[in-house]
Amino acid sequence: MTSERLSLLSAALLATFAGSSHADQTTPIQGIIDKTPNLVALTGATVYTEPGKKLEKATVLIADGRISAVGTKVTVPAGYQQIDASRYTLYPGFIDPYTQYGIAAAEKAKRGSYRDAPVYTNERKGGNASNAAIHAEKDWVTEFEPDAKAAEQLRKLGFTATQSARFDGIFRGQAFVSSLGDGLANELVLKASGPQFMAFDKGTSKQSYPSSLMGSIALIRQTLSDANWYNTAYGKTDVRYFNEPVEFNAALASISNIAQAGVVFETNDDRSLLRANQLFNEFKLNNVTMVGSGYEYVRLADIKASGRSLILPLNFPAAPEVEQVADQLDVSLADLRHWERASANAAALAQAGVPFALTTYRLKELKQFWPNLRKAVKQGLTADKALAALTTEPARLAGVADKLGKIAPGYQADIVLADGDLFADGSIVATWIRGQQHNVETVNPVEFAGDYQLTVAGKAITVNLTGAGDKLSGTAAAVDAEAVKLTDVKAQQQQLQFNLALKTLTGSAQVAQFSGRLTDNVLTGKWQIATRSESVSAKRQTAGQSITQQAKKTQSTAATMLSKMTFPNRAYGLPELAKQQNVHIKNATVWTAEQDGILEQTDVIVRNGKFDKIGKNLSTPSGFTVIDATGMHLTPGIIDEHSHVAIEAGVNEGTAAVTSEVRIGDVINPEDINLYRGLAGGTTTAQLLHGSANPIGGQAQVIQFRWGETAEGLKMKSAPPSIKFALGENVKQSNWGDAFTSRYPQTRIGVETTIRDAFQAAKEYKTKLAAYNKLSKRQREDVAPPRIDYRLQALVEILDKQRFIHTHSYVASEILMLIELADEMGFNITTFTHILEGYKTSKEMLAHGASASTFAD
Repeated sequence: MTSERLSLLSAALLATFAGSSHADQTTPIQGIIDKTPNLVALTGATVYTEPGKKLEKATVLIADGRISAVGTKVTVPAGYQQIDASRYTLYPGFIDPYTQYGIAAAEKAKRGSYRDAPVYTNERKGGNASNAAIHAEKDWVTEFEPDAKAAEQLRKLGFTATQSARFDGIFRGQAFVSSLGDGLANELVLKASGPQFMAFDKGTSKQSYPSSLMGSIALIRQTLSDANWYNTAYGKTDVRYFNEPVEFNAALASISNIAQAGVVFETNDDRSLLRANQLFNEFKLNNVTMVGSGYEYVRLADIKASGRSLILPLNFPAAPEVEQVADQLDVSLADLRHWERASANAAALAQAGVPFALTTYRLKELKQFWPNLRKAVKQGLTADKALAALTTEPARLAGVADKLGKIAPGYQADIVLADGDLFADGSIVATWIRGQQHNVETVNPVEFAGDYQLTVAGKAITVNLTGAGDKLSGTAAAVDAEAVKLTDVKAQQQQLQFNLALKTLTGSAQVAQFSGRLTDNVLTGKWQIATRSESVSAKRQTAGQSITQQAKKTQSTAATMLSKMTFPNRAYGLPELAKQQNVHIKNATVWTAEQDGILEQTDVIVRNGKFDKIGKNLSTPSGFTVIDATGMHLTPGIIDEHSHVAIEAGVNEGTAAVTSEVRIGDVINPEDINLYRGLAGGTTTAQLLHGSANPIGGQAQVIQFRWGETAEGLKMKSAPPSIKFALGENVKQSNWGDAFTSRYPQTRIGVETTIRDAFQAAKEYKTKLAAYNKLSKRQREDVAPPRIDYRLQALVEILDKQRFIHTHSYVASEILMLIELADEMGFNITTFTHILEGYKTSKEMLAHGASASTFAD
């Protein structure tokens, strides 16, 4: 056997043994036990052991899937396969912390019509949740199947591990971390129990509730509360408040340790991120990572203040299409700004000190990942921060920082071998995953490019080879003949083959076939011409085109933007947030809206946000801004008692007759242009009400039109809590279609019964809570506590005079019904809105203490 064949056999055996070093440990062995060690030494490399730490001419030793040594003075022990990595750069293997790798994706939900028959319940089985958007009990590692094709695509980008769960539902289930190497699922799992993946999107659930963003938030709030309750109540023997044992609920059991396991929450924009942060703060859940949207730069200070870590996709928007003049009208200023600034989002977060990892999620094609990441680097993201976002940060977020993310002794041998600087223009050549080598390109390919002086059929020729690997090509030329293109050029390791048609060079119709080997820059081989062979040898005379890239130094510079950031970041936004001013308004016609009526030529002093003095010829306090209002009128800001502006993703949660758990305050959109327009019309305050789809709707929110503020900044904290009720045709689902005939109520008398029943339930709920709170600490140890019910909690607040009712109403008979029902059940109606027949019920309203809000026209 030749030495060449021995070498090939040795390489094959090494590859075989390398793959078997992580063999199945529980399946009975068939045949001979393999005890061959997997020992590899990568020598002479530039090594980034972790972000910010770089070694030159270093050696990395890999022993049975783990890194045993790394350094500049490491001696390679006997028995190691040595790979010369002197031309390469080594990085720790990259980790994608937000994927569905190895999990079958959910079938896409079919977009239905709003006329489709509603689905009010979820099929209960195996301890699942009552809502079909909750899959918290899913432990996705049990369904993990390695996907060779998907793994190879990710490895080509340098990824060696992923964190995965199915992207479906609001509570999506528990994620796991797995390797992207070859092998059985059992051996590839690196961490079986990870965080709960979550989102506001209910996914493929066909259950009607929730139908709005505020409904999704209410469901999350109730479910997190239920998990806390379940953790305390399940298994208790004293069930006096339930009259039966507490049900087994696998979904709630899975969520009960969410504070420790953590959450990865997907967001769609900066507003949804801040909403989610606010929601998790209610439950003091700190271990929450947000999947970003690319819009984080819009509210950078608020996102930094949240203290959350992020997972950033790199899906940048394409340039707006403005080929025609008319196309420009369809492109908003906000879209233009985002197109310009999206690629600088990561740099802005890094400079603000917000920790983040990177993900391939949301990319239309995986091949966009490195071009987009390099674009982010050009916009100011440093290479060290980018590397951290691919290694140490995702390792920390996924809970595997003790085994992944660094090239260090004891860590799993997950390594990226690159030709050049990856964050400039380098390319990935290979990865090692658990010590297994996966080539993207040939490692240390032989460079055949150059000129060779040979003879063929007695003719002196110059063979010129260019390119490398699959792109290797060449020509052959003689002094007195034109160059001829070589055909069937193939190179494998040091072996070279090609064919040469001799017609142009020698006049012969024959084809010369070359087969040879390049050793120490000398090409030695044979021509085969028909039945005869000719031995030849030549030294490569010129270097030709080297395949090794000339490494460019990563250029990271702060982005220079044409657009200006505003608050909100859209048309008519402010260059900076408005600040409270002390003002002296002089010589105005003042409409007091009080007994004083209209005051001519009057001064008003505003101090610390309140009217301080009203009078004539007042002295201007030091430091106050003076406004000359001569000839102008000054009125109190207009207050809109019934408004639906600035409500995002649904004004109604119309899927149940009672939805008092949903809150308009959860879904305020501070970027709604109607706030700006309202200010232009003199409106400064509005009560944002739930729609009129149900007898008892959602909780209202009073806001002040502080244009440029966040959603929380718009809320008027001193305004009393309120809620929307509704009477009439909407609430009994009139004209909703033939499919909407199963939900109670369907009649006006049913509306009355629904409201009565809800308040009776609230009274009983209040009694149970009071009784439990009277128990001693010792007594509570055996008692299953009452479940906190946010739907009933809001009604208890009404009974306790802590929440006002605003009722959508038209017909006198219904107005009188609700007044009588309120008196019966012990609550008050604050305001009847619309109230077209209020003139018929004015005496009864006065006696009850209700006010009216009707149409201005």
